[in-house]
Amino acid sequence: MKLRAHPIVRGCLALAGLVYIGLGMLWATTVMNGADGRSLPEDLALASSAELVAVAVVSVPLAAPGVLMLLRAYFYGVTCTPDVIKVHNMLWTRRVPAGRAVEVRRTVTGKTDLWWKGRNGWPRWGRISAFSLPFGVRRYVRQWLEPYNERRAGMLRQWIDERRRR
Repeated sequence: MKLRAHPIVRGCLALAGLVYIGLGMLWATTVMNGADGRSLPEDLALASSAELVAVAVVSVPLAAPGVLMLLRAYFYGVTCTPDVIKVHNMLWTRRVPAGRAVEVRRTVTGKTDLWWKGRNGWPRWGRISAFSLPFGVRRYVRQWLEPYNERRAGMLRQWIDERRRR
């Protein structure tokens, strides 16, 4: 079962990734377009080592998370298989054994958490950011996202309950 974040949220994540990539490319073109006004692709071969270092120090740390965010926007959500529940967050994926999953809880502040038992039996939890809203989200945006997130969290809750009854 695949439960993805709302299309608005995924679109905003992809847009944020494009902004980071754009800022990285803007910095690279600013550094590489020196006094002679060469363009970026042809300038890489003619660049000085100081220019290449300036591009690598600033552009790469901006563009790399942007590319990752752009690619991760497609998977942002939860994927349930018979063995594992994969929580795809913005920059990483958490894998929880499906047999250890206990419940899905909503916090007072609107966050969604997945709870499971650790190897030693102690309770553990992790945030499902795809179904969580930041505290400062405006009411008109919340009215679109909150019902969608609640339905998705309910579907995950039902899936976990069915697995526990077996």
